[in-house]
Amino acid sequence: MSGVVLAGTATQLLGYGLLHGRVPALDSASDGGLFGLVGDISIATATGAAWIVLRRVRPVNLATVVLPPLLSFLTVDKLVRLHDHIPHWLLFYLPVLAATFVAVAAVARRLSPRCLRLTAIGLALLIGSFGLHQYGDWLLHHLLGGSVSGWWFQVKAVVKHGLEVAGWFLIALGLAVGLREHDRVRVSV
Repeated sequence: MSGVVLAGTATQLLGYGLLHGRVPALDSASDGGLFGLVGDISIATATGAAWIVLRRVRPVNLATVVLPPLLSFLTVDKLVRLHDHIPHWLLFYLPVLAATFVAVAAVARRLSPRCLRLTAIGLALLIGSFGLHQYGDWLLHHLLGGSVSGWWFQVKAVVKHGLEVAGWFLIALGLAVGLREHDRVRVSV
């Protein structure tokens, strides 16, 4: 996972520094490019893990049932950028994001302590990514005296996308670890 984040960081900064942003596949300042694709794969992996948990963990509870559809919605949104076409999208998405975070935590808590630790770290990284997405430009301008372009902007974009990718992959890994530990306990009983 850290290799993926480092590779994305390198492609972003090299694409900006050496190629001056002329190669769209190396530009992750938006959600496009290769690093954007890795972000799509990371959330899709977490979604797949949630569907597998729903299929295999019994008895089913509310969090186990709502998590896969919530993550599926967020995955589709990430792929097609639906929220970019909704005015005041944050008003509609905050409840979805909050429900997703609560469901991830509830499912992880149910599966195993290691699952809960991994997903808690993943959720913290996603909160950091969301914070940079919402307030990063303000921070650049007011605290660092930077603009929404240039090297500081590139660093902000790399950190934001890196946190997002790592967060979703940790959630997927946490669910997989939790499922394995849940299955192991069930077999030994």
